[in-house]
Amino acid sequence: MGNILMGIQLLLSILLIIVVLPQESKQTQTQVFIEDTDSQAYFKPKGKEAFLNKMTKILSILFFINAIALLTVIK
Repeated sequence: MGNILMGIQLLLSILLIIVVLPQESKQTQTQVFIEDTDSQAYFKPKGKEAFLNKMTKILSILFFINAIALLTVIK
């Protein structure tokens, strides 16, 4: 069981790296706000950004749940 969870953890970590790397940094997003004052009051990411944000949240939750499960199995 521990080997299966360790394999899942490895897969989740690789997927997290793949999903996080193409995202823009917070600094780039704040520059968008400063330069364009006539834009919408609330910035909602669309398309690729929304998908990557959602996948990051889902994968990170799965990563931590799997890490906790891995801790309980190893003990």
